[in-house]
Amino acid sequence: MMGRIPFEVIGVGTPLFGVQWRKTSAERRAAHEVMDFIEERKLLFVDRHVDDVEHCVRSALEIWAFIAEQLEQHDVGRELSVTLKSMRAACRRFVEAAGPQGENFGSQTSVAGARRLGLALGDLRSQMGFYVAAMAAQYLIEVDDDLSVILPPRPHGQDEDENV
Repeated sequence: MMGRIPFEVIGVGTPLFGVQWRKTSAERRAAHEVMDFIEERKLLFVDRHVDDVEHCVRSALEIWAFIAEQLEQHDVGRELSVTLKSMRAACRRFVEAAGPQGENFGSQTSVAGARRLGLALGDLRSQMGFYVAAMAAQYLIEVDDDLSVILPPRPHGQDEDENV
């Protein structure tokens, strides 16, 4: 039995042969839906404090569940599947670090809890930023200005307007 072709052929060229292709529409749709969803998750880009712990945990769980749903609903290729599963794992690690109802981050007055929350958020945001950047580049998705703060820095000496 043949496997699913992860792209659609959109043109063929000659004289030496050439093929133009793009990711399947289901894959593009899933990538766009995930990006649209996480652009609304303030957990990823707004300052958070210990008194926001329950909201942060709930938001990470929502991202986790949404990505799992996308993986079930859409026939995505290997690359997007790996990216989405990695994003889901980053959310799971954040939730596990928080503990039930965020109790590992302590109370509103806990300096140690605030530090643990900050570290866990930084870890989640840096991982998600990497995967958001990869998805944006792969599927030509423009990243919302708010969400763009978690993207990895551009390589030194590369301007925004520079085409690479």
